Amino acid sequence: MKTFKFKGYDAAAVEQRGTLEAENYAEAYAALSYQGVTVVNLEQTDLSPAQVVENFWLKFKLGGQWKAVFFRELSVMLGVMTLYESLKTLADAATEPSKKILSELVTAVEDGETLSEALERREIIFGSDAIQSVEIGEASGNLQDVTARLASRLERSWATEKKIRGAMYYPAFVILAAIVATVVLVNVTLPVFENFFAQQGSDLPLVTKIFLSGGKFLSEHWALTLATFLLTFAGLIAVVVKVEAVKFFVDELKLKTKLLREVELRNFFGRLSFLLESGVTLDEAIKLCAAATKNLSAKKILSDIKFAVERGESFGSLVGKKNFPPLYVGLLVTGETGGELVTMLRQCESMADFEVEEILRTLPAKAEIFGTLLAGLIVAALAFAVILPILDVTTLI
Repeated sequence: MKTFKFKGYDAAAVEQRGTLEAENYAEAYAALSYQGVTVVNLEQTDLSPAQVVENFWLKFKLGGQWKAVFFRELSVMLGVMTLYESLKTLADAATEPSKKILSELVTAVEDGETLSEALERREIIFGSDAIQSVEIGEASGNLQDVTARLASRLERSWATEKKIRGAMYYPAFVILAAIVATVVLVNVTLPVFENFFAQQGSDLPLVTKIFLSGGKFLSEHWALTLATFLLTFAGLIAVVVKVEAVKFFVDELKLKTKLLREVELRNFFGRLSFLLESGVTLDEAIKLCAAATKNLSAKKILSDIKFAVERGESFGSLVGKKNFPPLYVGLLVTGETGGELVTMLRQCESMADFEVEEILRTLPAKAEIFGTLLAGLIVAALAFAVILPILDVTTLI
């Protein structure tokens, strides 16, 4: 038996936390669902430190695109082979480190485990969302279509992440160049003015003094400064990750950012339409969507909607109360009224995807403007620090 730590909400929207023992993730989810708990986080706690390190190392080595490629290849193979034959073919053709993972899947399926149970052994790599999707595909007998749709969703997520990172390269390099220029001027150019003004018995301009004092402090205490910066950064990350109130606040800010909000909506509409097509009831589908998202604010919103749907309230009216964009609300209300909710959810997913692509299309230009302005401010401050002493030198001479 494995030990799992969970967090969720009961029927009265009261938070529930604790641990339970189960054979696998599927049994743990089923047990909590039977108790009336809507799960928002579930993780195995009895993994050894070596297993945790290995999982994170494999995830890093494989990269973000590997998971999408795996499910795409598996979907294609399932069209002409059995699950075992498909996994065996993929494992034989793979190279390390993916070969190790695929060989484990082959062995598990050969021993009679379902694919979702086999994937749970590497939950850190595959993610709970993918495991839940595969489990539903196996239960509905439509694993090939499920893996194809899962691959498409993962490919979109990877493409979005890649474009965001690419847009950040330019401002990062510009700011880095400005910082290098600052270091050179503070440590090479400005000390010349300091010596000259000291010989003349005059004071340097205030801006120049500030830069010189800062440069001297950093050069004399660089190790302490670096350690302080790293510890502060690590502390902030730890606070955001461990303190739920802070993480909830950060996640709320994310939902107020248009790009991140549209990505979250795109994922929600895609998951919900897929689950409803697979025969899952609306309240259960919303619960699974709440469990899949990593945004605490989105989890709370979806959990509230799920409880209200169970009480008989209209899904379309509920998303309107939760401040979903009006255009999406109109489509969902129309779809629910006309019995075409799945069709309208697909339409909403397409619209959210279009919005994401439009934002990403203009993001590099906006990032360049931001980086240029920030670098300009640094250069302007440096210019004042250099030019003011030169002007003062002309008066002294």
